[in-house]
Amino acid sequence: MKKATAGLALAGAAAAATLVIARRRRAPLRLRRGVAVAMDYSHRRGERPRAGTLAGYRDGRPVPPVPDGSCDLTAHVALDACAAAGEAAGACASALTTQRQALMALGLCGRRPPLSLAEPEAQRYLQAFQQACEDAELTDLAGLGGFGWLIQTAGLPLPGPLAALGNG
Repeated sequence: MKKATAGLALAGAAAAATLVIARRRRAPLRLRRGVAVAMDYSHRRGERPRAGTLAGYRDGRPVPPVPDGSCDLTAHVALDACAAAGEAAGACASALTTQRQALMALGLCGRRPPLSLAEPEAQRYLQAFQQACEDAELTDLAGLGGFGWLIQTAGLPLPGPLAALGNG
C-alpha cells in the first residue's frame, strides 16, 4: 500500500506542477481522458461549519491555527462542491465516498490472518499480520478511513471496482 500511496502523491505533485505551468501560460487546463482522485478530510457543502475548518498542527498534534510559520495549517474541503465543479468542467463519472469504502472496493480488508498460520509459518504470519494492521489503520472510520475520496473521470467510466461507488 505504501507504493500506491507514494504513486498517488507523485501523481498529485505532477498535477499541481502542470496546473502551475498552465496558469503561467494562461492556458485552459482540461483533462480530456483519465481519472482524477482527491482525498482529504472533508465535509459536505451543507454541513460546512459556520466558523470554517482551519486547523493547525505541530509535531502531529493540534494547535491553534496561527499563520506565522510555527505550525502546519490545513482546512477541510467540501468534496461535493469539488465534484460539482468537476462535473461542470466535463467529468463524465464521479464517486464521492470514504477512504474505507474505496480501499475495501480495491481489495483491502484489514482482517487478521488465521491463527493456524502462526505456528507452522511464523514469519509469514507476522508479515500478514503487519499488513492487516496497516490495512486496518487505513480503513478505520474514526481515523484515516474517514477521509473523503472524490474520484472523477473524463472520457471513460469509473475503474472496475470503484464503479459501484459511483453516485453522480
